[in-house]
Amino acid sequence: MKCKKCGTELRSDDEFCYRCGQRTTVLQRLFASKAVIGSGVAILVVIIASILTWMIMSGRLDISSLKSKINNNQNQSPMVADENPAGNSSEDEFEDSAATEETATPTQKPTPTPYVFKPGDVTQTAKVEMKNLTKQIKPFLAFSASFYENGSHPFKWDNVSATTMAMYGLYFKDKTIKYGTPMAAVEKKTKKEMKNLFGNNSKYNFTYGGYFPDYVFVKTGDTIVYNAVQITGKTYQMDVNKILEYKEGRYRLIVSAYLVSNTDKSKGYAQKYTLFVDKDSSSKYGFIIKKMKLYAKKDAKI
Repeated sequence: MKCKKCGTELRSDDEFCYRCGQRTTVLQRLFASKAVIGSGVAILVVIIASILTWMIMSGRLDISSLKSKINNNQNQSPMVADENPAGNSSEDEFEDSAATEETATPTQKPTPTPYVFKPGDVTQTAKVEMKNLTKQIKPFLAFSASFYENGSHPFKWDNVSATTMAMYGLYFKDKTIKYGTPMAAVEKKTKKEMKNLFGNNSKYNFTYGGYFPDYVFVKTGDTIVYNAVQITGKTYQMDVNKILEYKEGRYRLIVSAYLVSNTDKSKGYAQKYTLFVDKDSSSKYGFIIKKMKLYAKKDAKI
C-alpha cells in the first residue's frame, strides 16, 4: 500500500509512514493484505456457484439445451467472404480440387462368386472332348466283347490287359505294329502308347498266357505275331452311353462295344464297360484311363 500523503510504498501492516509519519487507516491495511484478497475471491466464487446451483435446481438454467446450442454453433461452418468475386479460380483452388480427386477412395469391384463344383452328367460336352481317346480304344473293346459272351472268359484288368489294349490299337488302327516288327520296336511304341492311354496307372507287361487277352499276341523269335482268331465280315462298333463327372476332372464312362455283322446288323454281342478316366493335359488324348471293369448298374449313378 502507499502513503496517502507522500506516496511512499509501505508494508501492509505499517500503521505509520516511516518517511512523513502519516497514520494509515484500518481499511488501507485490510485491503493491502493478500490473505484478505484471497478470501474475498473465494467468497465471490462461492456466491456465484450458489447462484448457478439455485438456477439449475429451480429449472431456470437448462444445461442440456445449452450444450446442444454450443455443439450446433461448432458444427456450422463459418461464412467466408468471397475473395475472388470475378468468379475466376485461383491456382491454389485448382491444386486443392486436384488433390481431392486424387485422394478419393476408388470404387471397389464386387467380389466374384467362388466356383463350386457339382457332380453330374456331362455326356454332351465330354463326349466330344474324349473323342480321340474313345476312338483309339474302340477296336480292342469291340474285339473283346465276343470273348466275354456267356462268360466264356473271366474279365480281368491288369498290366497284361493294358499292354494288350495299347498294342492292339497300334496293330489294328495305326498299323505301326504288324507281323515281323522287331520286339524292341514293339516294346518302345507300346510303352509310349500306354503312357498316352494310362499315364502311370499301368506298366508294360507283355506276357503270354492261357486266358484272353493274354494270347492275342505272341513273341516268335525276335518278332511279334498276332495269335488270335481273325474276325472277318464284322465291323467294330462302340457307343458312349453316359459320362459322369463324379469329381472335378474325374469321370466314369459307360460304353457299349460290339462287333456287327456286315450282312446282318441285328447279329452281334454287345458288352458294357465302365471306364474310370481322368483329365490329363500331358496325354496325347487329353485324358488317361485309370482302370476299367465290366459295367454294373450302380456305375450309372453319381
